[in-house]
Amino acid sequence: MSALTNYVMTTKKKATLKRTTRRAAAAKRPQGRRAQNKAAIRKRIVTAALSLFQTKGFDATTTKAIARKAGIAEGTVFNYFRTKEDIALHFFEQEVDQAIAAVRDNPRLRKAPIEERLFALVHSQLEFLAPYEKFIGAAFIHALKPASPLGIFSHRAQELRHRYVGFVQELLDESMPKHRHSPLTFLAPEVFWIYYLGALLYWLHDSSPGKQNTLAFLDRSLSIGVSVLKQGKL
Repeated sequence: MSALTNYVMTTKKKATLKRTTRRAAAAKRPQGRRAQNKAAIRKRIVTAALSLFQTKGFDATTTKAIARKAGIAEGTVFNYFRTKEDIALHFFEQEVDQAIAAVRDNPRLRKAPIEERLFALVHSQLEFLAPYEKFIGAAFIHALKPASPLGIFSHRAQELRHRYVGFVQELLDESMPKHRHSPLTFLAPEVFWIYYLGALLYWLHDSSPGKQNTLAFLDRSLSIGVSVLKQGKL
């Protein structure tokens, strides 16, 4: 078992404990009752939508069905999200935010090799998406349509990409000395975004137990990619 794959096994229990601790701490923070109610309703809408996206399919799900599942009026859904695509984008924003936090907040990763930190980032994303694999597959197809709100050229999708790419750049800057930067280093964050989409597609079609083939793919490809990056040439 390689060091990167071993990372998954050794940190899984710690990550679960940390998420539980974070949720408990967040619950203790004082909030106004109105803010708490709004957050609770938003969560109900997202949870209901994701359940329907997974079971009924993204295309077949309507805002009326989401409202019924959440136990609220359809008009209330529109107070929080204009469309079901907005709900999906909100979920993907959560995916990126929690993955970034998982890497930033893990003391073990602060001095880890760059390939291990990138592995942890992608692995955290895939774990977040795992309960909704069927929906993710449908969303991926929608994202390939230029006019789709989920498409890679939509304003919110671009904002999300910039946030993700910015974090990858941050990891590279922390892990690689400035004097060793090359043209490849400056291109690497954008290339990594494309790499992640490819890894996501691989994961969607991976039928191996526990998605072990995906973990092995990430392990090997990241090791090779970082090696090329450090050499500064293809």
